Amino acid sequence: MLNVKWFKFFLTGFTLTFLSCHALAGEVDSKWWLESNGAKLYLEVSGRDSSKPLILFLHGGPGDVELGLIPFQVGVGRALEEKYLVAYLHQRGAGRSLEVRKDTLTIENNIEDVHNIVSFLKKRYKKDNVILIGHSWGGALAALYAREHPDDLEQVIFISSYQSAEEQAQTSLNATLQWAKKEGNQLAIQELKQYQESPTENYQLLSKWASRANGGIANGVDIRGFIADEKINEQFPGWQERRGNLAAEMDNELQAMSVSGDIDHLKLPALFVVGENDTITTPSQVRADYKRYRGSKCLMILKDSHHLPFMDAQEKLEKALFGFLDNGHCAA
Repeated sequence: MLNVKWFKFFLTGFTLTFLSCHALAGEVDSKWWLESNGAKLYLEVSGRDSSKPLILFLHGGPGDVELGLIPFQVGVGRALEEKYLVAYLHQRGAGRSLEVRKDTLTIENNIEDVHNIVSFLKKRYKKDNVILIGHSWGGALAALYAREHPDDLEQVIFISSYQSAEEQAQTSLNATLQWAKKEGNQLAIQELKQYQESPTENYQLLSKWASRANGGIANGVDIRGFIADEKINEQFPGWQERRGNLAAEMDNELQAMSVSGDIDHLKLPALFVVGENDTITTPSQVRADYKRYRGSKCLMILKDSHHLPFMDAQEKLEKALFGFLDNGHCAA
């Protein structure tokens, strides 16, 4: 057991518990428990210099800390920490954050959680604003947050993400059907037609085949090896069931999510990144979101990458992120 020192105080509706932290000056390696609207959220903050700009990473899923946050954190995240201060949030009910009542698993509560975390980070590290990076659902959450709180943000980065669930599902279906027909996969074609007939009831069929198409979401990455190396099963026992239950609880609300039209008028600098082989969030979907966006912007399509570019295209993703973050350029 860790020798944990507990103390509590109120900040923007929080009860905060401090686990470990270096001094504010210089290197930062901090772990926090933060209460937000009935949830106890886990947050890590790391970086070489606390004076550097602060990034908050939002993982996908919902609920996917194990394969949506940890791989980013131990790879691309560590590179970013050399030049930036980086915060990693385990979202409501996910990862090391504590389980919550099912009726609290709402999009609105997730937006409020991000707002509470951003408010805490700005005060703790004396920042005027933060940079949001969101992957998949985390990018949708970043868009929802940016719509409501643009003044809290300096830049926003969408990785393999979408701004309309309906459009995302349609483009995913088109790309996955194209793959199934090309491969002659009759079972995939049959099940995807079931989805077409009843999208709400059969969304998992689309998700299943989109995750297998074009080389699959693993895309040559040894995910089992990663799970073993990072001791995911030991660190997060029962993570697959927990992740699945959390996503299922939010499924109906997620399928209706859209910020199209609202976010298009934001002026925040934005980077859009997608893998060229992604059949979950397709390049055609991201191009459409990018085209509508009115702020300064960059679009990067990563060659030979699928839905997890921080695993199958780490160097290319790092180049895109640093080019945008350091000087606002679109990396070639």
